[in-house]
Amino acid sequence: MISLQNGSLTVLVSHPGEYYRATRFDWAGVFRRIEKAGYVYADEWFAAYNPLTHDAVCGPSEEFVTVDFEHVGVGSLFVKPGVGLLRRPDDAPYDWFRLYEIADMGKWSVKATPSQVVFRQELQGWYEYEKQITLTDSSAFTIGHRLKWLHETPLRGYNYNHNFFTFNGTPVGQGRQIDFLFSPSGHWREQYENVGFEGRGIRFRAPISEGRSVYCGDVHHEGDATSYDVTLREGTRRVRAVSDASLSHYVFWANPHVACAEPYIPIELNRGETKSWQIKYSLE
Repeated sequence: MISLQNGSLTVLVSHPGEYYRATRFDWAGVFRRIEKAGYVYADEWFAAYNPLTHDAVCGPSEEFVTVDFEHVGVGSLFVKPGVGLLRRPDDAPYDWFRLYEIADMGKWSVKATPSQVVFRQELQGWYEYEKQITLTDSSAFTIGHRLKWLHETPLRGYNYNHNFFTFNGTPVGQGRQIDFLFSPSGHWREQYENVGFEGRGIRFRAPISEGRSVYCGDVHHEGDATSYDVTLREGTRRVRAVSDASLSHYVFWANPHVACAEPYIPIELNRGETKSWQIKYSLE
């Protein structure tokens, strides 16, 4: 485990494959814990830890969603940046919760200083990927990305961040708030009595019962571009995430332990092209 520190801010990050070994989320920069002055902003939120479970990740957890899966034959390989080349086992549709065989995870390298860590993955003939986590002061850190595409088949899809923040283990309820720079719209999975859009955010009217979750897959701003600037709040504590990347939409998902605003960044790269972007997290 890699421990980063800047003043009262301590961030624990795992080496690739050390804590998380499933095939959904990016293995570069898997957060384990985020703590500032004794307050824990992110930690384990699930009941039982299993490194091969699809969502055994904490804090800012990223995934590359590619759209070429349906064009890959049974037994053939498909790409998942941040994980590697995976094998399609049968003709079933892609399942985000499924564990796929990793045929080639490429070459990983890690370089760390007391307040910064740089992960690099090279998958020969496919891509070069670098993620840099930097504690810029005692209340903020950045996640920088650089993805260079090498394959003749274009990369089309999204990168998103799930934002599993636990706020010292406080259950999700009326104290949890999500704030945007716009008045959000979207379609909820069902009609919920305990959560909804209100003003420029999402508000809870009651806690979420154990075993239940809420979901909206297309949180956006009608008639205008959606800004990558979102704040998660619990009482007087808050986490603000701001990026220089263009955004298509948000997804919102919550259970009794986490309430996650998930910003989706479109990824379109042809052979030889590179995309770079950065996310800044501020903690209060």
